[in-house]
Amino acid sequence: MNEQEKKAAAKSAPRKKLVPRTAPKVEPKPVLAAADPEAAAPVASVSALKARAPRKPTEVEATVAKHQKVLAEALVKAQAIKYDQPKVMKQAAAKSEKPAKAKKIKLVRDSYAMPEAEYARIGELKKRLATLGGAVKKSELLRGGIALLAALNDAELKAVMGRVERIKTGRPAKK
Repeated sequence: MNEQEKKAAAKSAPRKKLVPRTAPKVEPKPVLAAADPEAAAPVASVSALKARAPRKPTEVEATVAKHQKVLAEALVKAQAIKYDQPKVMKQAAAKSEKPAKAKKIKLVRDSYAMPEAEYARIGELKKRLATLGGAVKKSELLRGGIALLAALNDAELKAVMGRVERIKTGRPAKK
């Protein structure tokens, strides 16, 4: 028989139906009646008495049971305590006490050109201020000069700016 014939025979043969088996039935043993009809109670078989003896709990189970008992007692004690509810403060009152944050000042970086002699004066002024006890940075010194110019009246400002020499804008030529 070749392989094709075997496949054809397997397809044509009816399959067996599977039938579930049932457990064999055991007849219950007759119950012995006691001499006293009121005391008559079903007597369990000896094999049933030996089958299950109460098991001893493990150490983990005993510890868990002990902790659960302690927690339950603590919960009962905590619930028995009477206390006043805390008073809730209004949100608006809490916010009004805080000082308002100052908005951060946006800084601007810029570049400029100036004659070497005036640039050297910045260094001299920084040294003078250091001897007086106040170390300053170049940007602080320039901002101080702008503040002084802003405080002048129109005639004084025009006179001071007239003494400042005009320079050509742009980058200086490379040497």
